[in-house]
Amino acid sequence: MKTLFLEAHVAMDIALSPEQIKQLPKELGLFTTIQFIDSINGVLQQLKDAGITVHLLKGKHTQRAGQILGCEYLDYPAPAFLYIGDGVFHPQAIAIKNHKPIHCYNPYTKQMALFDRKDIDFAVKQHKVAMMKFLEADSIGVLISTKPGQQFMKRCLLFKEKCEAKGKRVYIFLSNTLDFVQMNNFPFVQCWVNSACPRIGIDDKNKVDKPMVNLEDVFEMV
Repeated sequence: MKTLFLEAHVAMDIALSPEQIKQLPKELGLFTTIQFIDSINGVLQQLKDAGITVHLLKGKHTQRAGQILGCEYLDYPAPAFLYIGDGVFHPQAIAIKNHKPIHCYNPYTKQMALFDRKDIDFAVKQHKVAMMKFLEADSIGVLISTKPGQQFMKRCLLFKEKCEAKGKRVYIFLSNTLDFVQMNNFPFVQCWVNSACPRIGIDDKNKVDKPMVNLEDVFEMV
C-alpha cells in the first residue's frame, strides 16, 4: 500500500505567563511535537528575553530542531527540559533516559506542570530486570516488523548469529502488526527481543507472559 505522510500543524500563538517563566531553570532543552513546531517561536523569544539559555534539541529521526518523537528515547544534553504539547507520551520518551526535571506546558489548557516520573521509573526498572532475564535465557524470540522505518532485518540476523555463537537458540518472528496475545502461544521462548518501535519494549512488556527487551539495549551484551 502506498502511503503519504503529511504534517498537521496547529494554528495558534503560544505564550507562557510571567509566573510560568519564573518556574523554569536558567538553562533547558526545548521540545515539542510536529503539531506545534511552527508555534514555539514566541516561547523561544520569551525564554531568551528572560535570560534562559535554550537548547533547541531534536531526535535522531526528526526533521526539525525542537521536534521530538515519542517512539525514540535518547540521552539529551541539557540539565532540564521544557515540553510544549498535550499528553504524557512524549515527556515519557524524554524521561526514560534523562533523570532531569521535565516541565510540561499544555497549549490547550495553558497549564504548566512538572512531569511525574513514578510510572516511567517503575517501567525502566522492570526493563533492567528483563535485560538480566535475557542474559539467563537459552531460547530467544526476535520480533521484526515489516513497517517502513521499523524494519531492521539485517541487524536482527547479525544479532541472531551473535546469540547463537553464545549458545542461545534464536527464533525470528516477522509481522506487520504485532499481536501480543499470539506471542503467548510460543511457550518455548524464554525472552522476547523487540526490534520495532522501542516503546514496545518499555510500555507493552506486561502484555506478554515472558520478559521483553529492546534490540538496541542488548545488542552489545552478546
